[in-house]
Amino acid sequence: MLQLNIRTTNFILGMKADPGKVDPNMPEPTSKGKYEAPKNNLKIIPVSVKINSTAARESLGLYTVSALGKKLASQGAEGLSEGIARRMREGREVRNNGPLTNVLADISRENMMPKQVGLTVSSMPAPQITVTPSKIEGTIDPGISTIEITPGKYTLQYLPAKVNISVKQYASVKMWTTQNNYDAYA
Repeated sequence: MLQLNIRTTNFILGMKADPGKVDPNMPEPTSKGKYEAPKNNLKIIPVSVKINSTAARESLGLYTVSALGKKLASQGAEGLSEGIARRMREGREVRNNGPLTNVLADISRENMMPKQVGLTVSSMPAPQITVTPSKIEGTIDPGISTIEITPGKYTLQYLPAKVNISVKQYASVKMWTTQNNYDAYA
């Protein structure tokens, strides 16, 4: 007898899903700069006061070593010239009047007498005062302060979600006949 064999297959879908990707990315801003601190290159020259009281001290008889040496040298030269002049005068007097009078005794008596000293009143000279005012010299270096900022750039990487649907197996119905038995394949 004729047997009807039927084989059915179901419809099968294959689905592959890609969830997508969102990657917001913003790197940090970067900066580079140069800094040199300000410098004060100023210098202060202080006030200078110079007092020259040499003339005032010399009027009181207070001399420096070099001034005293000059004074004594001039006094010595003056005394030498006065001594030469006195001896020349005395020699002429002895030559001219010696036989007539007692000139030698008069000359000796004159040399033994103390010299008359006079008192002189004079004003003391004022000291010379020189004042050099204080000064500020130099410059101020303001230094360097620069900065260069590179901002971060916002980037968004976006891949949309995908769904790939495919048919793995279509639905089918197969029928065939066999003699006297059923096909085990069915």
